[in-house]
Amino acid sequence: MAFLGLQAGKILQHYRDHPRQIMTRFLVWGFVLGIISAVLTKCSRDHGFIPVNKNLWSLSYVTTLSCFAFVLLMVCYYTVDVKKWWSGAPFFYPGMNSILVYVGHEVFEDYFPFRWKMRNSQSHVEHLTQNLLATCVWMLISYILYRKKIFWKI
Repeated sequence: MAFLGLQAGKILQHYRDHPRQIMTRFLVWGFVLGIISAVLTKCSRDHGFIPVNKNLWSLSYVTTLSCFAFVLLMVCYYTVDVKKWWSGAPFFYPGMNSILVYVGHEVFEDYFPFRWKMRNSQSHVEHLTQNLLATCVWMLISYILYRKKIFWKI
């Protein structure tokens, strides 16, 4: 998956002045990965040559997720960079401090307001609420740091 992310970055760098080339390559990568995923999984979650398994990061999981990621990246690239219909906000702010957000999430993931003791640990609604709140808090932290011109870099 890291290689595919690197590939997307290389496409953006190499074809910087050719948006049609970028979008075509993103769609081709998405299509090829989708075909590989369909063959590996026989278009099912639990069957196929290599079933989709997130916990093991199986090859079928990586190809399935990467297929959707390339297509979504193409849509975002088109709306933000080509047509300029959207600025990318609010996702722009965490991107400016992505290392801080990642490390902060790993360090503080077990503390309030990012997580709390759930009444029903099997409740998808409560998990979703926790994750959405944590994401909003990190977006707010990122926005404040952006406004104060504080950026963490390696």
